[in-house]
Parts: sequence; structure tokens; C-alpha cells
Amino acid sequence: MGIGGPRAAMVGMALVSVAALGGCGWQVAAEPAPRPALTSVTTPTSVPVPPPRRVDMVPWRQPVEELFVHPLVLDPALAFTDDRLGRGFQDYFVTDREFGTLLDQLWRNGWTLVDIHRVVDGTVRVPAGRKPLVLVEDDVNYYRYFEGRGLAAGLVLVADGRVQARLDDGTLTDEDVVPMVEAAVATHPELSADDARGVLAVTGYEGLLGERHADQPTAHARLAALAARLRATGWTFASHTWGHLDLSKQPASTIMADTRRWRDVAGVLGPVDILVYPYGARPAPSLMQQLAAAGFPIQLDIDVVARQEKVGAVTLMSRRHVDGLAFDVPERQRPFYDVALVRDPRRP
Repeated sequence: MGIGGPRAAMVGMALVSVAALGGCGWQVAAEPAPRPALTSVTTPTSVPVPPPRRVDMVPWRQPVEELFVHPLVLDPALAFTDDRLGRGFQDYFVTDREFGTLLDQLWRNGWTLVDIHRVVDGTVRVPAGRKPLVLVEDDVNYYRYFEGRGLAAGLVLVADGRVQARLDDGTLTDEDVVPMVEAAVATHPELSADDARGVLAVTGYEGLLGERHADQPTAHARLAALAARLRATGWTFASHTWGHLDLSKQPASTIMADTRRWRDVAGVLGPVDILVYPYGARPAPSLMQQLAAAGFPIQLDIDVVARQEKVGAVTLMSRRHVDGLAFDVPERQRPFYDVALVRDPRRP
């Protein structure tokens, strides 16, 4: 998702067409406890290290839920302003405080992150008594419209192997989706099954992961190392199209040209077989099959129910949005989190 277009509201039991924030929007049929700092700890060799706690893993045969967010708002005073862009941030984004509480609520409510490919293959397993969840982050590109609005500016691989977020002034922070998920899993290992983390959906028209010029040698080298580290730690990449296209409106020729352009830019990320529809807008059935033939057999839309269905060569999956609009319908979020606890008091 990104930012631009008419806004929309929740209607009945489903969402209606939404577009705002230069690419953001979609279509469908209390203060958190402080998190521990990420520090390196060396266990003295004289102290015996206990064996890992045995966890009974059990297969899951029911539908698997999916949630998605955007990059996090770190300074609501800059993001949640009373203009079109600020209202878009309020509708479609969550703050770092909200996301931190969300992760804690997911853990407390028995959810465990699983790999999307295991979902497709039917091999999902979770610790006994817990439920699987796929987490997706859209628009992990840190667009230019983020600048000066209190969001991060990109992801950075630091010397000790961690991934942190870079702010506009160049300083680094752990307050963004990737480092916060890593910290939560380190604190609560049962929050992740088989070392799964989440899906990072990226466009290409303003670079990748905060690198504006992904084709330049130094940027390309940084991206290659960063992408390799993210994949090694359980993250999966997905296409969000090169130009954040509404796939329900563009002609097939435009969409396939955009697909080739995305491949040209995003090859540095490694193999990618997932397509996350911008706006959640589903393409025509024939175009879905063309996109599958182009290397995207897994395709994700947006809905308010868990769904996985086979449409020809496509595995079509649905995910729920977590944002200001979702907070307006708290009863629908209760299986995952309590809006009253998650909602940031700094939110208008």
C-alpha cells in the first residue's frame, strides 16, 4: 500500500473500495510495556548452558489468518496532521507503540508466526495450543512522502548482523517492524514457528528498502547483504508491483510490463514467488493466471476473513488490515488484539 485517491469507510461486514495516500488503500468483497534492548550477551564458559526447552509442535489443518501493516509511524505529531496526507497516515498506518502492543497481544492471545510457503504447502505446524498467523508488511520502500513525517527512511544491516531502521538524520532505531518482530521473538520464542517472521512486500519505483538507487554498485551491494540477512532470519519477500498498480483497472499489457520492470529492479532480493495486490484489488481471472506464469503463483488480496483457495495455477490468500480504520471496528479485531489496549493515546 502507499498514499493518493478517495477515502472510504467500513460498511456492514466488509470494506468498500479505498484509495488514499499516493498509493494506499484497498478493496475487499494503553501504553505498552517497555521492550528489552537488543544487546549482545555472551554466556560465560564456566556456566553450563541448559538445553533448549522442548516444544511439542502439532500440525494445523484449519484456515490460516494473515494480518498486514505498513512501516510504522514513530512521531505521530509529524504524521497525524490535519491534511490529506496526515489523514491518510491516521487511516492506514499504526505507530511503533501500537505495533509493540499488537505483538504482545498476539503472543498473549496464542498466535504464532508461520511461513507463508508452509501455509501454501499445507505443512503448517505450531506449538501445541497455539494458532498460526502470517504477518505481512506492505510498502517496505520508505517513500519520499515519508520524509519529515515521523517515519523511518530505510532498513540497514549493521555490523553485528542485526537489521535496524534508519531515520531521516541517519541515526538508527529498533522501532520499526523488522527489529521489533525480532525482539518480540527473542523474548517469546513461541511467537515464531520454524523461525518464521513475515512477508515484506515492496514496489520498485523509488528503490527498495529505503535505497533510492538500487542499481548503483554500492547501493546494490548493501541491498544484497541486507536481503540475504533478512531471508536467513525468516523473512520472505513479495512483489507489490513496480508502480503500485491497481490490478483491477490496468490493461494486461501495462501490468505485464510493470511485472518485468519489477523483476529487473528487485532481482537483488533473490527468488520471489508472491504477489501482494496493491489496494487489495484483484485482477481478472485470466490476468491472475498470466501473473502466475510470470512467476507469482501465490497472490494476496484483502478481506476480513481468512481464505486460501486454488484458482487455476494461483493460490489466492486473503489478509486483514491493521490500521486506524480497523481500530474503528474493535469487535472484528478481538481474536487478535484489544483495540482499547493497542490504540496509541497520541493518535487523534
